Amino acid sequence: MTPRPMARSAHPPSSPRSQGRAVRGAARRLVSVAYRGDAQAARRVRLLRALEHDQTADELLDMDGRPASADRVFDHLRWGGRVLTASRHAGVALDMAHRYRDHGGFVVEAGPNTRRIGPGGIPWLGPPWHYVLARKIHLIKPGEYTDRFTFDVRLTRNADVAPGYLVCKTVPTYKRVIERLREKFPKDGHDTLLRRAEKLVKRVFPVFLTREAAFLQLLQRDLPPQYRNRVPRALAVEKAPDGTVKKLYMTWLRLGGQPLGHLEFAEQSAELLHILHSTVGIMHLDLRLDNMVISNGQVCFVDFGSAVRLGEDLDKSPLLRSLFHEMMQTSQIQRTLGKMRETGHLTSDVLIAAHGRVDPGVDLFYLALQLGRPYWNPDLVPFIDYREGSEAARRLKRLADAILRPTDRTRTAFMSAKDMLGGVRKIRQIVGE
Repeated sequence: MTPRPMARSAHPPSSPRSQGRAVRGAARRLVSVAYRGDAQAARRVRLLRALEHDQTADELLDMDGRPASADRVFDHLRWGGRVLTASRHAGVALDMAHRYRDHGGFVVEAGPNTRRIGPGGIPWLGPPWHYVLARKIHLIKPGEYTDRFTFDVRLTRNADVAPGYLVCKTVPTYKRVIERLREKFPKDGHDTLLRRAEKLVKRVFPVFLTREAAFLQLLQRDLPPQYRNRVPRALAVEKAPDGTVKKLYMTWLRLGGQPLGHLEFAEQSAELLHILHSTVGIMHLDLRLDNMVISNGQVCFVDFGSAVRLGEDLDKSPLLRSLFHEMMQTSQIQRTLGKMRETGHLTSDVLIAAHGRVDPGVDLFYLALQLGRPYWNPDLVPFIDYREGSEAARRLKRLADAILRPTDRTRTAFMSAKDMLGGVRKIRQIVGE
């Protein structure tokens, strides 16, 4: 019997190169569908597989054969960023939608949906693609903890408060606090952990959140108009029966926009601190890079829970006196200040006098550290045009050294944020940026 020739496929197999082109074309069209109405966001989409291990992005596309885990996506997304996960298999998109929801750090905004994408954008000629679009809403991965006791901070929608996404800051639950305490003090018994958790949940966290809500209102009242959008704005609060704030809604200052020059970053930071100290009359006291945001070309400060008014008498409240005394002994900024004093890397009498105290020198000290090395927060790195060895970088490093280690420790030229701002502006005049 003569063997019959095999029938030719109506769709002959394509080469790997043509398959790659097809996938890239499908990716472009799929992004335009999923991001309909947001062309600017669609242009920022980056392939997840193209990112290095420590890189983050605002918009990610994951359309490999095997989707990445929700944890990996979380690590590569900035807060508020989105991921578009796509597959030729409907079950994969459905499974990823469940995984994003179960993870706890995301909200699914669209999908799972299906779209046929053919050549030239003709939908009925192409194969179906199944996709889901999810947004990262938690700052910290669920189940993980930072070195500090933190509030529950997430993005949320609440149409009764304001349209769009808001930042919701909440007193953490007993369960979360006890888990954190057990991790930090593994030898302590359950009763001891319970007493500590009760103090934190009923007294410490509500006090700081209540103060933050009040300071945000104060800032909107006393800041000059051109600076008011550079700090969060309190939108609404929910209070406990004792009158303390248990939940605070505020505007989201989203990290993004074009990168700032190194000198621009330094000048804006020093200027905003000067305005806080001299015009509003408050100290931030936790001015780490983690609490600085670059949003739409402006340096912004967030997290005013540790703020204190200049001249405020904390001794009037035994609880406040105790809380701020402990904070001034144990905070990261105070530990750094003390260590640099001991090693001789800090010699300014003005800044040394701020060690262990509620003092504006605390803000001046830590901002001076950021001037020469504005790369400690990896999320800010893409938004500061820092060029090691450039004239601007060298001069700002020398300015930071002059603030921290003046030639005459008793007669420093830099005693305030205003002095620091003047130093930065002189550099700008010299460099010409």
